[in-house]
Amino acid sequence: MPQRSDQRTRDSFADDFTETLQDDAADSESAASSSSASFAQRLQHRAVSVFSPRVFLYALVLLGGGMVGASAFVPLPFLDNLAGLLGVFVGAFVLGLAVERSTMLESAAAGAVAAGLATLLSHLTLTVASGFGVPLAAFGAGTGLLAGALGAYFGGDLREGLTADI
Repeated sequence: MPQRSDQRTRDSFADDFTETLQDDAADSESAASSSSASFAQRLQHRAVSVFSPRVFLYALVLLGGGMVGASAFVPLPFLDNLAGLLGVFVGAFVLGLAVERSTMLESAAAGAVAAGLATLLSHLTLTVASGFGVPLAAFGAGTGLLAGALGAYFGGDLREGLTADI
C-alpha cells in the first residue's frame, strides 16, 4: 500500500529508488530474454553488461586525473612516465574498490587511452621528427592497459575481501 506523501520517511525515497532500479533491471532482462526481442536488442544488452560506456568515461577521467596528479606530485626525476603509470594504477584501484561489478575491461581500456596519449604528447618531437611515434605510443598504451587492469583487479579483490562474510 503506498504511503501518503506527508507520511514518507527519508529512507522510503531510497527504498523507492532501489525498487525502481530493480524493476528496470528486471524489465530489461525480461525484454532481452523474450522471444519477441530482436537480436540487436539482445546483443546490445549483452554488450552493455560486459563493457559499459558510462563506466569507461568515469574510468578515463579518474585514470587520466590520477596520471596527471601522480606525474605532477610524485618526485621521480626522469621517471615521469613511471609516476603516471602509478597514478593509473591507483585510479583503477579506487574505481575497482568503489564499483560493485568488475571494471577491469573499462579500466584497462581507459588506462591504454590515457597512457598512450600521454606518451605520445610527452614525446611529441620524437613522434613528429622520426618514425618512432607509433611504436612508442603503442608501448605506452600497453603499459597503461596493464596498469589499469591490475589496479582494477586488486581494487575489486580488496572490495570482495572486505565485504565477504566471515
